[in-house]
Amino acid sequence: MSTEYEDIVKFVVNNLKCSICFEIFTKPVTLVCGHNYCHKCITEYLKKAKKDCPHCRQDVSNSKLEINFTLRAILELQELGGHERWEQILTEMDQEAQHTGKTKVESLIKHLEWLKVEIKNTEDKLSAELNSNQVYEDRIGISKNLTSSLEASTSSLYSAAASCDDTNSSLASGENQQLSQPEEGSSQELVEDDSMDTDSLLENTHLPPSAEALQYNRNSAEAAPNAEFAELSFSPHLGNRHLSFFTEIRTIRTLPSQQVRTSNGRFDDCQWMADQQFTSGQFYWDVNITGSTGWAVGVAHPNLQGNERLGRTSSSWCLEKSSGQLSACHNNTKTCIKHSVPERIRVLLDMTNGQLCFQSLCENLLELHSFQVDFANPLSPVFWLYGLSKNSLSLPRPRV
Repeated sequence: MSTEYEDIVKFVVNNLKCSICFEIFTKPVTLVCGHNYCHKCITEYLKKAKKDCPHCRQDVSNSKLEINFTLRAILELQELGGHERWEQILTEMDQEAQHTGKTKVESLIKHLEWLKVEIKNTEDKLSAELNSNQVYEDRIGISKNLTSSLEASTSSLYSAAASCDDTNSSLASGENQQLSQPEEGSSQELVEDDSMDTDSLLENTHLPPSAEALQYNRNSAEAAPNAEFAELSFSPHLGNRHLSFFTEIRTIRTLPSQQVRTSNGRFDDCQWMADQQFTSGQFYWDVNITGSTGWAVGVAHPNLQGNERLGRTSSSWCLEKSSGQLSACHNNTKTCIKHSVPERIRVLLDMTNGQLCFQSLCENLLELHSFQVDFANPLSPVFWLYGLSKNSLSLPRPRV
């Protein structure tokens, strides 16, 4: 099979997966918005009082499930081997991706080990040739510094390799099985990890580690003069039972199926309300959203109901990313924001002047969107995650 043909097959198979169960389509049907799902998956989803498409959130309450004959014909191609052959190709692609990531890490480790040997040889030659103790000590000091730096890089790569092994073991032992079981009241989205860039990883070993921290500090210093940083806290009864808050790393993360809390959470959807209720003053908090493919960040009145979603009511406001689009949402009305999705954002809440502002921390606090509202009632921060797979949001503290 030619490389070009293999690429075409891989592209096709990636578009034959249901975004609810993450398996090859079984009896594919199409909604009015154009998105496709397994007949069983979307039927069960809509039975749970859901009215929107799991992928684009368009109202599909009156949508008829149309059979997608084209997809069915592709899945049943007897010349290829039918449905079973498509599933085999998908499995082979997953195994190939895992092997490629591990091979790159192992190659980097071998390269750094070789560099350590070469530096040791150079150090031995200097020891033998130099007669001056002072010069000898200076040269050896330089060599030791280089060796220490490389040892630290090697240790980091060993950790990366171990992490890669853990990931492979997790996938082999049933991670795909967990993803194939959609939980009640939640939509799902496939998360694909980018393959490791060897050149970038080697280049990063020479970058000063404080560069990002310095930029973050500069941005933090530019917060509204009277705004106070709000260190948010989260109680389990205020969140969906599929979410957990890791205090040490200040991260909200979706839980695997076997770790879901048995007690019922407050919200049907995958969202969490912070403990804090603001009634006056100016406050801000920062959010790192690089760990999630779809998210919403905003505020709502504390009486937000369990079946209500952030930004879809008259008492909630948010900035969200869904279907690759950045939008500001309030009262079920979306305002598209023509700007690339930043890695970190700042939420600035001014209760006194009735302003809620979302800023990009990656571009010197560039304003993405601002709501002007007469906040007559208390407000609490709320966070929403798209799906139950590999999604997280972190809330970093300002660095001192």
